[in-house]
Amino acid sequence: MALVAVVSCIALALLSGCPAAPRATLPPPATSWRSVTVTLAPRAGVTGMQRVNFAVPVARGRLEQPALVRVLEDRIEIPAARRALARYPDGSVRSVQIQVDVSVAPGTTLEVRLDERPTTKELALVDVSTTLDPADGTQGPKVWALLPANWLAGSGVAGPQVTRAETKIDAFENVCDYDNHTTEKFFAEQSNRGVWLYDRGTTMYRGYVRRGDSKTLESAYRETAIYRAGISGTGAATRISIPGATDDLKYHYAQNLAIHYLLTGDDRFRESAEDIATRVSALWSNFAYAGDARFWTERHAGFSLLAYVWAKIVTDDRGAELDQRAAAHVDAYLAVQAAYPANTDPDARCFAHTAEAHGEDYGTWGCSPWMSAILAEGLDAYATEEGGERAKAARAAIVKLGKIIARDGLDRTGKPYYWMGIGDVADEVDPDDEHWGEAAYVIALAWHHGGRADASLRKTAIELLVRLHADGVSPHTRSFNWQCRSAVAAPYYLRG
Repeated sequence: MALVAVVSCIALALLSGCPAAPRATLPPPATSWRSVTVTLAPRAGVTGMQRVNFAVPVARGRLEQPALVRVLEDRIEIPAARRALARYPDGSVRSVQIQVDVSVAPGTTLEVRLDERPTTKELALVDVSTTLDPADGTQGPKVWALLPANWLAGSGVAGPQVTRAETKIDAFENVCDYDNHTTEKFFAEQSNRGVWLYDRGTTMYRGYVRRGDSKTLESAYRETAIYRAGISGTGAATRISIPGATDDLKYHYAQNLAIHYLLTGDDRFRESAEDIATRVSALWSNFAYAGDARFWTERHAGFSLLAYVWAKIVTDDRGAELDQRAAAHVDAYLAVQAAYPANTDPDARCFAHTAEAHGEDYGTWGCSPWMSAILAEGLDAYATEEGGERAKAARAAIVKLGKIIARDGLDRTGKPYYWMGIGDVADEVDPDDEHWGEAAYVIALAWHHGGRADASLRKTAIELLVRLHADGVSPHTRSFNWQCRSAVAAPYYLRG
């Protein structure tokens, strides 16, 4: 088979299967999202009757009243406690916390049915900490509760996502080797602050969403709990305990804490998400870039915005404050995109800044194609939650970003630059193969939000995923974290 045909077949397989193969199975349509099977797995030594705590995330518009949830074991309804953990802007339930008393054994399953009125007596909720051992969650719950990947992905609990089963070939299967990035590996390295970078908890929770397996769930749960257990203080006095990172914004994450809360109902993680967002504001109050050498990167911009958006998603009492902060950041970032450098293409623009502001010595104006993925994710998450004119502006900015990376951000071989110079300014070649996915993700976003009409954008994104599958590597934990957090959403935007 000619090389072009092989690449075309792989490209099709990444998204929907080669022509001779059946189309990959997609999550059930909205009308079938009424029931989900939850598999219980007690930890070693845990037997007998146990209070089991978990949460079921729900897609927007599918559940209005948390009271209308039934839990069945062996087709018989059992008493349950239930409450809404957060709501979407339209008022529908985003996730419902559930507790039941069950005599557990490996392989025990529960059926959770939505929009059905219970016929058994309601249980009283107990504090989540009583279902954990130890109470801080760093070893996980006494009884694990696993949800299937298609339900998790369809709920959007960790952002837009598709499951591993939806693609005949997983473009990320080499760089996102979850089996070799378990909690045990993380524990062996956690004294090195670099392994925490790029929000390790969110990376692993997205692995759980993609796979629905116990390994990724355990890593996500325990490592996020470890991250939270190291937090001290509240509000502006909040401090993290990552070695040498107390005042470093790029180690401050609310997203993992928010996702954890939506999957467990543990209020401590909601409160910590709010506190981290406040700390982020204190660490980077001067976020409006003015074209000078003052420190400014897409990574800082993206993680700041993500902190506000995800804390807002789960907050119970600080929504107006977080919304105001997020809006101010979005406005500032769009102003950066519009202003620098002046007199360049108005339809294809990144968030340009000086290399000196980025901490580099190139002496040029430019952007980081791979760090831009973090900011693009933040803008997209903000637009999804906000709606309206500001959301349209945020997504228009993503389209401009994807267009310039597709046009100017790749070298002659199709590989993304490490640093993309603006206009005739020299680019910096990437010596490694660790940034294919981020460029694919941003360009996929641009194709999707640009009306899914520019075939060249989709083609470029798919070609980058093909190269990711063929050439991508993740030689260390930090690399694994950044390649498997934002970029894994690219196939979601390229479907159809």
